Amino acid sequence: MSTEIPARRVLNYSATEKAGDFFLTPSNNGVRRLSFLCPCGCGILAGIKVRDDGKMLDGAWAWDRNEEKPTCAPSINIMGDRNDDGTVPSHWHGYLTNGVFRSC
Repeated sequence: MSTEIPARRVLNYSATEKAGDFFLTPSNNGVRRLSFLCPCGCGILAGIKVRDDGKMLDGAWAWDRNEEKPTCAPSINIMGDRNDDGTVPSHWHGYLTNGVFRSC
């Protein structure tokens, strides 16, 4: 079942309060980090690298450069803790589209 969580822009980490809250780091040579509280509500701070030019390049997600209601591609997969057998399960997997986190 897919769930939808609105993404809410905040100014920095200390302002994050609920699932989907996100902030953008200042640009460093054209690269930023879009950090967010996990949409599942667990409180994990996760993030992806985005480029100011919006291109998916050098490990960065494609980004529409919308700082209020971002869309990023491809999907975002937050990995969980390593299992005893060495495998790493997916913790949350979904998309950030038009300012909404949608789980797969």
